[in-house]
Amino acid sequence: MQNLNLNTIIFNNTILNYLRAFIFIISVYLLIKLFDKFLLDRVNIFIDKFSHSFAELLKKLIKKRLYPLLYFLTVYIAFNQLRTIDVLDTVITAVLMILTVFFAVLIIQDIITYLLRKHWEKKERSTEENNILTITLFIIKAIIWIVAFLFILDNLNIEITGLVTGLGIGGIAIAFAAQNILNDLFNYFTIYFDKPFDVGDYIVISDYRGTIEHIGIKTTRLRSISGEELIISNTDLVNSRINNLKRMQRRRINFNFGIEYGTPLEKIKQIPGIVEEIIKAEDKTEFDRAHFEAYGDFSLKFQVVFFVQSREYRVYMDIQQNINYKLNEKFNELGINFAFPTQTIHLQDGGKNNDNSKL
Repeated sequence: MQNLNLNTIIFNNTILNYLRAFIFIISVYLLIKLFDKFLLDRVNIFIDKFSHSFAELLKKLIKKRLYPLLYFLTVYIAFNQLRTIDVLDTVITAVLMILTVFFAVLIIQDIITYLLRKHWEKKERSTEENNILTITLFIIKAIIWIVAFLFILDNLNIEITGLVTGLGIGGIAIAFAAQNILNDLFNYFTIYFDKPFDVGDYIVISDYRGTIEHIGIKTTRLRSISGEELIISNTDLVNSRINNLKRMQRRRINFNFGIEYGTPLEKIKQIPGIVEEIIKAEDKTEFDRAHFEAYGDFSLKFQVVFFVQSREYRVYMDIQQNINYKLNEKFNELGINFAFPTQTIHLQDGGKNNDNSKL
């Protein structure tokens, strides 16, 4: 049998060239397998001590993203050392470029998804908030793939100016047609990231008030005290002044009462101290001030200010009720009467006799 000549040319390449390309592919393949078997697990074990989730991400990126890309790159380098027809060389280069962009996009997606999910896991999220993650990831992935697609077309020497212009014009047309929907969608993200309220918060907006039950992509739903459901667009919410009563740490209470004219001065002077003593005896209260405010039309007016260390309206009303009970009880003991609307009429008879009647 005649000895095989390694310099024999087959399809413009010697057998030796084919052998070198084959050996190169096998060598890289074996190196990857050795790394996968002896080093990758050790690296993951080390990283797992600090972060299990990051170790899993790194393992996924290497095994499912980097390894395939290295295999394709190895084949490309091997074929690049051979003499091939121009068409085949162009096809191989284009395929490698497409695969490189494809796996690069997958790697970017995996990293962004990991970072966003780690941020989401820092605290318990509601269903509405989890929907934000899904929508955000969808938008980010769509943008990445569009950019990657245009990059591939550009590198394939395909004219994309018209396509980009068309996409721009189409995007503008769609934006005008769906302007209100897009406004509500963007304001949905504004509500989420700015956090003016959460599900379960009791808010007041203009003439409406209620408890947040659902934050949707286009509208937010409130349940009013009387029971009906209020549906308000996200745009209206963002553009309005919102009072979030649930986030109120304490309530500032300002109330007034009046006593009858004719109450002795020494009793009038006792009233601020009596009010202060009654308020300080209540739990969850902080007394601020009590003053004889003014002479009213039919009463001596007092103004009282104190704080309730609770945002619950029921707690405030219970405290105010107890204060009213105790004020009534104490005033009865001292003979101080609360005022009620009265009117004094002066009757004059011919300029001689005056008769005063109190109604």
